[in-house]
Amino acid sequence: MWNSSVNNRGVEVTKRRRSFDIAVATFLLAGPLTGCAAQGHPTGENLLTFSSIDEAYTAVDEILGCESDPGGDPIVPMGNGGRLTSAQKLCFENVQLDLYADQNALQESYRMLSDSSQGKVPLVHGKNWMVVDFSQMATGQPSTSNIQRLAKELNGEYSVVGG
Repeated sequence: MWNSSVNNRGVEVTKRRRSFDIAVATFLLAGPLTGCAAQGHPTGENLLTFSSIDEAYTAVDEILGCESDPGGDPIVPMGNGGRLTSAQKLCFENVQLDLYADQNALQESYRMLSDSSQGKVPLVHGKNWMVVDFSQMATGQPSTSNIQRLAKELNGEYSVVGG
């Protein structure tokens, strides 16, 4: 069960990646069940809004220089009503862009990340979008992406949540 496998592009999937996938699945299932207080909620009337995932991705890509074909799949935050995001796209293997249909879905996703005990998760959010860096959670190493820069250039709010 813990042996390495090969994905559809012929790249070996390591034990670490599987462990990360299990940790993320646990986070997504356990997040709504935790009773911890969130570390704050996304707010701000002047935050930037995007009309589509493509518009948001173009803005993020111009700042971060996203990979053209990052490996993996985005992590889908699930709430009581199902999927919280309206669209998602990877920028790097462990850095993803989430677009939300409304402020409540974004706040619920933010709360789940804040309540997680899977590790520190840097993120930047606007009114209906969030860029989440799962690098440290996935690899145990600090991220090499400078998502703090997004907060400045896209008029977003930067946070490090979880623990």
